[in-house]
Amino acid sequence: MSRWSRLISVLIFVALAACGRNSNDVVRSFFDDIAHGDTKEAANHFSPLLHRKFTNDKIYDAIDDWSREIASHGGLRDISLSGGVILYNELALYDVTLRYRDTKTKQIKVTVVRTEGVWYITTAL
Repeated sequence: MSRWSRLISVLIFVALAACGRNSNDVVRSFFDDIAHGDTKEAANHFSPLLHRKFTNDKIYDAIDDWSREIASHGGLRDISLSGGVILYNELALYDVTLRYRDTKTKQIKVTVVRTEGVWYITTAL
């Protein structure tokens, strides 16, 4: 296989992997982004409907508050998901447990919706 053929194969694989994100990957990425203080990237996980309903300032403020809360516990040690009930391949419901480095935990209910083939966070309470 030539160098160009290998390069094209790798690029196709990467593109397919990026498109293939499933609902639990989005939930994990969302909380990882928050824990790492990546406000803009975390906000990108919110559904287009939430972006229309709330200003970016409100979304960023909420994410920043959550990021500070995680930091106050020394950061995230682990994210575990249960449930993942997918309805009609368009809606998924998760029970998320955030385990902080100080051994405390927080339970959150998260709903994700699939819009135009992409999974987005719709609620995280």
